[in-house]
Amino acid sequence: MKLTQTLKNQILTHYQKCLPKECCGVIIKTAKQKHYVPCANLAYGNDSFILDPSDWVAAEGMGEIIAIVHSHPNGDILPSDGDRLQMSLHGVPWVITNGTDFGVYEPDDYTAPLLGREYHHGLLDCYSLVRDYYNRELNIKLPDFTRTDSWWEDEHHEPLYQNNFEKAGFIQVQDLKPYDVILCRVGRTHHINHALVYLGDTQLTSEDSEPHRGDVIIHHPHGALSRREIYGESWQRRTAMVVRHRDLHQSNL
Repeated sequence: MKLTQTLKNQILTHYQKCLPKECCGVIIKTAKQKHYVPCANLAYGNDSFILDPSDWVAAEGMGEIIAIVHSHPNGDILPSDGDRLQMSLHGVPWVITNGTDFGVYEPDDYTAPLLGREYHHGLLDCYSLVRDYYNRELNIKLPDFTRTDSWWEDEHHEPLYQNNFEKAGFIQVQDLKPYDVILCRVGRTHHINHALVYLGDTQLTSEDSEPHRGDVIIHHPHGALSRREIYGESWQRRTAMVVRHRDLHQSNL
């Protein structure tokens, strides 16, 4: 898709109004022209965006949505892992600007790697890694659950892991085997708020990676890249419970 100077000017005007936050909006096509429709960004931080669903619906009423737009005020115009994943879900081009340059990207069938993926809460976070690991390595589909960033700091919030691990097909166990999920309390929290997958000596089969040995886990730390590390004393102190999927429990894997 080609951006006209008029579209660029409309986007840049919105970009300036939204600083230091990311701007977001859509490009629509009507019978007469294409134009940019600014949308509200509901994200709390300055380095992400959540497009207001009501603005999306309003834009759909004006014309055909042909692209999603957002900005990277403090970065380049390359799509992040989260951007690429959402592009594949929405199925329309994405436009990214840093206030100077513009990039237009077509959607593809992108899937984030298990190792080295960027962190985007609710999209690429610790539970997303568990879901993707189980899907790719074990062919087990886990449900997703709606969650907001830092929910664990609210003592009155529903304890998501405790309330939902059984709904996702897990049971609590006392021993530890490969593929088990280790639920932990990390940092300032009122609830269990982090999940690790115990690998042991089990290797990744769905992507190329260096072999490992020992008490190894894979997880996605908040605000960092996903990685493997040893399940040592520090993680053992943080452990609240170990759960095992019923399919694995019944098959004795």
